[in-house]
Amino acid sequence: MKNNGYDKSKLPELVFESRPDLIELYNTTWQMAFDNIECPAKPGWLPQMGCMPGSGKIWQWDSCFMAIFAKYANNEISPMNNLDNLYRLQRYDGYISMAYIIEQEKEAYQERINPPLYAWIEWEYYLFTGDDSRFERVYTVLDKYYNWLKANRRRNNGLYWFEDTGSSGMDNSPRSSFQTPNLLGSDVCFIDLCCQQALSAHYLSLIARKLGKIADEESFAFEYMKLNRLINHYMWCERKSFYYDVFTRDIPELRHNFLSAKTAAAFWPILSGTANAEQIDGIVKHLLNPDEFWTQHPVPTLSIDDPNYDPKGGYWLGSVWAPTNYMIAAGLKKRGWNSISRDLTMKHLDAMTAVMKNKTFGGIWECYSPETPSPATKDENGGLVRDNFVGWSGLGPIAMLIENVLGLSFDASTNTVSWEIAESGAHGMKNLHFNGRTISLLCGKSSDPDEREIHIETSGEIKVSVTIAGRDEKLSALISTGRQSLHI
Repeated sequence: MKNNGYDKSKLPELVFESRPDLIELYNTTWQMAFDNIECPAKPGWLPQMGCMPGSGKIWQWDSCFMAIFAKYANNEISPMNNLDNLYRLQRYDGYISMAYIIEQEKEAYQERINPPLYAWIEWEYYLFTGDDSRFERVYTVLDKYYNWLKANRRRNNGLYWFEDTGSSGMDNSPRSSFQTPNLLGSDVCFIDLCCQQALSAHYLSLIARKLGKIADEESFAFEYMKLNRLINHYMWCERKSFYYDVFTRDIPELRHNFLSAKTAAAFWPILSGTANAEQIDGIVKHLLNPDEFWTQHPVPTLSIDDPNYDPKGGYWLGSVWAPTNYMIAAGLKKRGWNSISRDLTMKHLDAMTAVMKNKTFGGIWECYSPETPSPATKDENGGLVRDNFVGWSGLGPIAMLIENVLGLSFDASTNTVSWEIAESGAHGMKNLHFNGRTISLLCGKSSDPDEREIHIETSGEIKVSVTIAGRDEKLSALISTGRQSLHI
């Protein structure tokens, strides 16, 4: 049963004078997101966002990524219902499955995991809404899940393993065999899972601090530092300036048995804070190399120079996927590479817009071809991936457009909106709910790239920090209830 409650007037309105096509993509995405809300008839289930409506399943990492853009829905969609549905199914020992069959409340694919992103998503939700009331309730769930992974998916060298590439979410990526006997991960340590667990440790440390759990805060901070050291010791290739999955038979001294495939999973160390400035510089050179990852529509999930690469996508053999693109763009922005993050996002949105306007395809798709403005193929027979996929494909037209193109960042812990102005035309947002306030931020059109007029309206006091892209100086101001203009 669907809940088609889409009301455009209740959602944030984007202003982007030079790109009305991106506004159209943004509005289309919200419409699709509302159409894909499901209200399971099963008692105890909350209405949830569907990535594949009608499938009767809920997926873990899809749910986490959908929450990232759904937090911008002004509470018209609950971004955290999916996570609460999954938390309720946690096993007594802490395990949470990669997917569940809703009607049976049973694991859909044996005892398999998915990327553990809950702690990151909970913290991001708090930074936007200012609502820290969830922490008390979910901390035990997140703590138990972290420690289940540590006890059951960690090798003797301290690194982590997925059961197979399907569990990593990158189904047919040539990182280990797609199906493995006893689901033991083919003796591979996976770079993404190691970084995701480090990311979890970092945010669990921050949540523990908010809850006054000092011992837990220190323990998770130590976990974070220890994991980062292990990742850089085993998985960073100095010669190639890139991170790789590694093969091991639980013999710690086998530290340089790198798997040869260069995949988008190697960009997780940027977001997790594992990579230092010099390492990021090396990784970005791979990203911007047109013979590796900088395709017409970046970022392919498998490098072009891999013998398994498929220019049409082939699912995870080169397709461009929303979760990995969001992860890369968010990591680059977090580490100060804003310009490249924006360029990547614009190329991603340009390609999505071209597909939406193409009468042969239309709509929004599960993933995209890296070399042509078309949906990706799913298999060697040329069949296309799923359409109507919002779903995590809503990340680009909503979250990435707001964060990486319009350049807005939100931190409710300091009640601050940060804005990097990179557009010369009029742009901004109206009617956005942030930290218990309703705000509008508009930048007027300017003929002088070094001078801009900012117009702000808020229902409650906020701090605003504004900079123009490429400049170091910032204008910071405390904005009182009402309207105010700033000149930078």
